[in-house]
Amino acid sequence: MRHPSWGTVVVFMLTGSVLTACGGLEESAAPQPIEEPATAEQGLVTLVSCPIGSTVLNYSPPLKNTSQAVTTTGTTTYSNCYSLFGGVTSGNTPLNVFRPSFACSDLLDIGTTNSVVTWNTLETSTLTLTRLGARVEGLSVVFTHVGSVVSGKFEGATAIRTTTVLNTDLDACSSPEGLARHSGTATLSLLGLL
Repeated sequence: MRHPSWGTVVVFMLTGSVLTACGGLEESAAPQPIEEPATAEQGLVTLVSCPIGSTVLNYSPPLKNTSQAVTTTGTTTYSNCYSLFGGVTSGNTPLNVFRPSFACSDLLDIGTTNSVVTWNTLETSTLTLTRLGARVEGLSVVFTHVGSVVSGKFEGATAIRTTTVLNTDLDACSSPEGLARHSGTATLSLLGLL
């Protein structure tokens, strides 16, 4: 099944201007200039970027196309990170989740999850992320998650995570053995105000 492309996630900062006009302008009157806001708005900057990472997930029992109780374990490791304020160079997110009803199709659904990144500095960031969708790129499936850091280091930052796995791995869902494990690459960016 081919899923629509979600494209690149773009964060827009919108501002509103309130324009008031006094009546009585004549047709020949020159237009009045719009006044600039008193304070300039700050844009989002990248607080942390981890462009290289890996993820490994294990399913017990193996995932199939029919729902069953499944325990998911694994880890996502981020490396080659750089941060605006220095110090953060890598991170690690373990996973151990029991789901009473889980099937291969649930891997492609939109959903919200919580995860904790432990940085090389031993500080942690708790993220709440929503999977916006999955798109097929050649032999790969790219999952995009967007959310925020709800506590810990970088609290309040916007979080964007991508995970890429081989779509041939997902073919195991239709086999008698099921999908016991899959792995792939991962990236993480945290954006915020200075």
